[in-house]
Amino acid sequence: ALVMQHTHKHSINRELSLTGHGNQAVLYSSNKTIKLPTGLRKGKVHGFAVSPVDPLQDLVLIFSENEYSLILHNRGNDKNQFELVYEGETKDWINAAKFFGGNAKDKKTFVLHMAHSALLYLEFDLTSNANCRTLELARCSESSILYCTRLHGECYEDLAIISGNAFGELLLWQTQNAIDAKVETPVKTYPLLLRLQAHNGVIFSIDFNMASHLLVTTSDDRSVKFWQITKLESWQATKIRPMYSCFGHSSRVMCAVIFKVGGQAYVASGGEDSYVCVWSLSGDLLMKRRQHFGSPIWRLGFRPEDNTLYSTSSSGNLAVESLEELFGGDKSAPAANMLCDIDGASTDEFIRNVKFVSDQLIVGLSSSNQLYYMKVAQDIWQLVDPDFPTYKRTVLEVSGDIIATCGHRRMTIYRHNAEHNTFDKVFDGETGLTGTIRSFHFLSKDLYLASDDLGKCQSLKAHDLSLDSPIELGSYREAWITAALLVSEKYLLLGDRRGHVMLYCRCSNTFSRKATLKHLHGKMGTNFFKLLRINEDAAHVLSGGHEPLLKYLHLGLTECTLTIGQRESVPLSWVEACPRGDVILGFNDNHIVAWSRRYDVLAQLACGGGHRCWDYRLTDDDVLAILFVKRKRVFLYRHPLYKRIPRDMAKLELNSWHSRNCNSSRLLSHEGDGNGAQPLIVSAGDDNVIKLTKVMDDTLLHCAEVHSHVSTVRCLQAHRLASSRNSTTWIIFSVGGRSRLCINQLTVSLGDNECQVTELCTHVLQKSSTVEARLMAIDIAQKEATHFSLYVAVADGEIRHYHWHLNKPSELHLQTVVDIERCPLTLQWIKSKGIVLITTTSGEMYGFDRTLTTKCLQLRLHVTGINTIDTCMDDKQPQRLHILSGGDDENIKYTILDLDSMTVEHKTEFLGLHNAQVNALSIHSSVGSNQKGESETESEMFAFTCGIDKQIFRIDLRSHEYRRVGHTSIADVKGMMIDENLRRMYFYGSGFEIVEI
Repeated sequence: ALVMQHTHKHSINRELSLTGHGNQAVLYSSNKTIKLPTGLRKGKVHGFAVSPVDPLQDLVLIFSENEYSLILHNRGNDKNQFELVYEGETKDWINAAKFFGGNAKDKKTFVLHMAHSALLYLEFDLTSNANCRTLELARCSESSILYCTRLHGECYEDLAIISGNAFGELLLWQTQNAIDAKVETPVKTYPLLLRLQAHNGVIFSIDFNMASHLLVTTSDDRSVKFWQITKLESWQATKIRPMYSCFGHSSRVMCAVIFKVGGQAYVASGGEDSYVCVWSLSGDLLMKRRQHFGSPIWRLGFRPEDNTLYSTSSSGNLAVESLEELFGGDKSAPAANMLCDIDGASTDEFIRNVKFVSDQLIVGLSSSNQLYYMKVAQDIWQLVDPDFPTYKRTVLEVSGDIIATCGHRRMTIYRHNAEHNTFDKVFDGETGLTGTIRSFHFLSKDLYLASDDLGKCQSLKAHDLSLDSPIELGSYREAWITAALLVSEKYLLLGDRRGHVMLYCRCSNTFSRKATLKHLHGKMGTNFFKLLRINEDAAHVLSGGHEPLLKYLHLGLTECTLTIGQRESVPLSWVEACPRGDVILGFNDNHIVAWSRRYDVLAQLACGGGHRCWDYRLTDDDVLAILFVKRKRVFLYRHPLYKRIPRDMAKLELNSWHSRNCNSSRLLSHEGDGNGAQPLIVSAGDDNVIKLTKVMDDTLLHCAEVHSHVSTVRCLQAHRLASSRNSTTWIIFSVGGRSRLCINQLTVSLGDNECQVTELCTHVLQKSSTVEARLMAIDIAQKEATHFSLYVAVADGEIRHYHWHLNKPSELHLQTVVDIERCPLTLQWIKSKGIVLITTTSGEMYGFDRTLTTKCLQLRLHVTGINTIDTCMDDKQPQRLHILSGGDDENIKYTILDLDSMTVEHKTEFLGLHNAQVNALSIHSSVGSNQKGESETESEMFAFTCGIDKQIFRIDLRSHEYRRVGHTSIADVKGMMIDENLRRMYFYGSGFEIVEI
């Protein structure tokens, strides 16, 4: 099974790392992953301990909740690399484990520490692989609930236990000087040596290094605390004194690890805010970097051989980052080099704007309006044209070997001759613009574009800067162009300083405006356009501006239309450029940031804040060069983008899933599925994101995201609109918080699963301007090819019926409202009989006709809320509806309803299957056949169920027999889907898990 929850990380050696995916332990080895045997383990993996047996074998201890396993790791045997040799259980949760050295060759001793300060001292016989003998059961006189524990000592007699509890206290005890011991049993009680109030909340992690006298704790009070720990002659005299409280995280800090580089101790911490922080011994923040795409970080590990930091999170991925550049171990590590000042210039002249001409040549515009150049290797500024008179230049732009400067009505163009390192003046003069030129854009090699502060704009022919076409922007002052893209010879896309984006079409050699999107990226203007793909009918363009969003534009070339297809959220304050598909450049506070969809933050550079005086260059070998001006000085920064990511880890496929709970999910099927197409899943949740994911073996691959919601998404439905041999189109209807109903169109190419998302509309279904009720559920009924009835359940008890037309997506017509005076939880449209079924928090199910004007059913199914329901029409008696429901009362109800008479024909209650609320179930039926292959009279009907207790049951709905068939490791199951083609069950909630049927 694949579980989207990393719960632990342990480094076996330089080449291998162990992680926990739910109940599955996984070994990351080179460019592949290997699953360790799970045996009977049900709970999530909480940790590991490793002890060498001989040069070719290790004994691996895996503990999960109240279970533990011993596995032999055979390094020299690729076929049978792991062998499960022992499994055991405890009566309490295990939160720490440790092997001891100095044992006999055929025996291993270890301890398991439990959540109420109990300690099991065990001995395992390697010769029999069947005996794990209890040597002692130690208890502490203090037994509060512990959230984390660290064990210190090389033998049991010198073992010290430091724990953190739910009250923010540090507790210290050791296995010496028992105060209560029973002769006939191995049970002993030891005194608590130290109690210290450390945090204002739960302590989540502890680490300490006795050589550095350093102890570190983290908590849900968002702090990382440094303590001085001093052990004198014994642990009884140990002193722990506070040093610093460090605040670098914006939410709970889940983990911390102490590591050494060059003999100096450092601390790394990971938090629920998805950031990793590195701290010096004096408490200074050395690095803060976002990882795991916003998912909480659970565990950290450090590999000292190459200064590599590992982290795991609820994203289900292992992130690896080299800290070589941070600690200077890499002599070629990137750094921001300050370039020299202008030699011989007046004391107040400085370079105020800079651009790259090539990797080794840059040009700069000075505060005295002089144009300089510099060969980076020589670090000397020289005048481009010593005899050229200065004028107030407002623009500096470079493309290839062409350098353009502009000012009031005037424009100067130079061409750089690389062979002779000379700058030839191509043009100097006026072009017809009457104001101060504020922007200049290279549309192509043969066409330029310039605009001034009076709202005048022109396209210019490159060879002599003669007028190609005037471009009408409107009578707005300071409406100059901020971004320009020549889509083709005929079509031009412009973004102005007001924030408008305009599509122009060339007619009779003149560009005329055809479509406008107002304030696409707010009122600060678009920063860039990037052409993604184009054909005869349409072009797709990526745009970015002064907001944390990328927007995908659809240009209809036949009818000259311009629409927003999709929005994508990025972890940047605003976006500046997209040098290539997987790299986005932008600003966060006072940092320039390079972000990747695959690796999250790749680089960040303190630059003194976002400004226009910077430039970048990304080479073919993935070296990012950034040139910027800070405090009147020029800095050059070169950074290999992927150097901090080890090559072996870069080859691994990364899972793509929600960073918070997933609330609703649908399995998308193409027409004629069964041809080997990989499953597609559309899902939504508490991260406000609708995701389209492809299931490839045991990996979830990113296909597309939709960011149309502003709050939690509660429910979604997918309707297949059209299918062809090459693609399938779905309409995705979703509802959630802030009264939002969002409708999106999704087209998927069958060959490569390339996705095209179009955000059709967003409707706010609130009663007034101040009341925003949460929308709980939605279902749809197709009336005609493009005409739909929408049924929406609102948290205040209202069920609403709307009409919506695909050709007029912005229009939504309310037909009927009925108030059931109960909070609805689920809603389902029964197509064959035209009935809407609603389940509620009171345990009742209501039925209404298609217009919601007639209540035809009110039936109590559960004592409390009905969390999940599935229905199936009888294949022999079409008036019979089979209903399976699960609720907060931990029960499962099976009901057969006659839809003609609206009477209950049969009711069965399955008690005792689950000991927690039931949130996931699914009915399936299949027609049986006899030995001749003929259809039997009655089909097989069965169901799978799952609850918060994580147990999975299979129920035969004909015989009412049931059996437990497995378990999930998802902590908070929200639902399930069954893929009959691949014979898999998909569970989702706080993670995602695949269970084979």
